[in-house]
Amino acid sequence: MMDACNICNDPQGAPVYKSARPVSITSLCQVLDGLTRVWHCANCGHTQTAPLPVLEKFYAEDYHILTASEEEDQLYAVRAGQKIFRTEHQVATLLEKLDLPPNAQVLDYGCGKAATLKALRGHRDDVVPHVFDVGKQYRDFWNAFVPAGNQAVNEVPKEWAGRFAAVISFFALEHVAEPKAFVAEARRLLHDGGTFYFLVPNLFANTADLVVADHVNHFSESSLHRLLSDAGFAVREIDDTTHNSAWVVVAEKTNVNSEPIPATSVADKVNTMAEYWREFGDRVRAFEKVNDAEAAIYGSGFYGTFIHASLDRAKSVECFLDQNPHRQKQTLLDKPILAPEALPETVRRLYVGLNPRVAREELAMMDWPQELEVFFP
Repeated sequence: MMDACNICNDPQGAPVYKSARPVSITSLCQVLDGLTRVWHCANCGHTQTAPLPVLEKFYAEDYHILTASEEEDQLYAVRAGQKIFRTEHQVATLLEKLDLPPNAQVLDYGCGKAATLKALRGHRDDVVPHVFDVGKQYRDFWNAFVPAGNQAVNEVPKEWAGRFAAVISFFALEHVAEPKAFVAEARRLLHDGGTFYFLVPNLFANTADLVVADHVNHFSESSLHRLLSDAGFAVREIDDTTHNSAWVVVAEKTNVNSEPIPATSVADKVNTMAEYWREFGDRVRAFEKVNDAEAAIYGSGFYGTFIHASLDRAKSVECFLDQNPHRQKQTLLDKPILAPEALPETVRRLYVGLNPRVAREELAMMDWPQELEVFFP
């Protein structure tokens, strides 16, 4: 049970969502035993998931994101046939949003392999890079561009307090069980007037975020504002349009805090999403029952994994399909990940494992066999 809201400490009642099967799926498409339970706080608009058991150990030892190679990245978008990767978009957005002073000391907090910070250095070689993460599995990537004295694992050095012009963080805050402590630490590390710049998933632009087992926090605009203002930040911007399915947040360390904005109720939206996911598995299995022909799943991310876990006869799935060349030739759930044009001729059913906001549009851009039966999320 979740006793209190992670943001405003209001008591939590019954969960708004509980997975239909004792299976949970992480953001890295790991399928784990156990239920996923989600609560919503009507007071501040925050939504939260029960943390995985031994959460700190999970991130320190079992969480390896994009570590297959230096170049491995997530596909952000395909525009006019051109693939745009997430790091490329994130650094362009950061440069647009932040006016970093010369020789700025910058910390990537909860950094993973710190690809965006490295890309920033490609544009601004005067930036002094620092990195922090709870696990040491990324150190080989850091060593390529971050001096050893500017690297920290598990604990931030005391002498870093007040050092930084900017603390940046990309898709880390959603994972932590104590977001208030995370934000307070970011403020402690900034000098006066410094900027806390971060990205987190936007639940309302990608409904899958509700049921990602290792995303403890699912933010609304009002819960983000409450979190930052309570921590002593002046909120400069909460942008929901620049990055697909994400909030881009800019906050400043000042002595004059932002007043929390009145919480706009998002309870109806959250409840609608919860109902969607409660019924999702039944929809997958209803499509599955039509025939037992060989199938493929288009999308090797969370949606595709959730579809696979919902099937009664998962052995009928021959492969996953993905446009991301970094995913191709890898495997997921012991199935090969192929380029869409490599769809085996024997496949007659296609499950589309993409965000429903873009699934039909993206599928329409591809050349598929006419006899293919298609399931849309």
